[in-house]
Order: sequence, then structure tokens, then C-alpha cells
Amino acid sequence: MNVPSLIYEPNPKHKEPWQIGRKGSLCPRSMTEPERDRLVTESVLEGGKRYATDGSHAYCAQEHAPGRLHGYPVGWKEVPERVRRAWLLEGKIDRRTVRQFWEGGDG
Repeated sequence: MNVPSLIYEPNPKHKEPWQIGRKGSLCPRSMTEPERDRLVTESVLEGGKRYATDGSHAYCAQEHAPGRLHGYPVGWKEVPERVRRAWLLEGKIDRRTVRQFWEGGDG
């Protein structure tokens, strides 16, 4: 899928160390810039948000300025059913993974 010139801008509230008084899920420390860029490029637009997966976890990204977005991990329950079903059919994810990370976190 070709995503037109989206620029990812990380939001510090989704990075360690946890920031007091800030809400937000933490991105995995192990995520590299190329992995992050691939997730943005392969993301699916649904309901004003973009969704992506690394095969285990789900991620959501929102545009905070034209063409600029920030993303964060979400539980599978936050991914629209239509997107989950498409990824299941495409073999990008499996039902076990979705059950394991339904609420988010590390399972």
C-alpha cells in the first residue's frame, strides 16, 4: 500500500522513561526507525486513524498536523474489526496473537 508522504513524529509520552502525569502506552524499546517507518508505510486508514501491525502487536497513529502523525501501541480490541479480519485473511496476524494481546501490553 502506498501511503502519500506521511511523516512520523514521535511523541515523548510514548517513550521511556515514563513521564509523570502523562497518559499513553509505551512503544517497545526494541523498535527501530526502519521498523517504525515500515509500520507507517503499511498502515491502513480507518475511521480517521491509521492502524498497523508487526505481526504480534497493534499500533495506532493519528495525524496531529497535515501529513504528520504520531503512533502508539494499542490492544487488539481497539483495532476496527474490519482491519483485524483483513489482516487475519492476509496471514499478517493469527487468532492466538489477537487473543493474547486483546487488551494490549505484553500478554
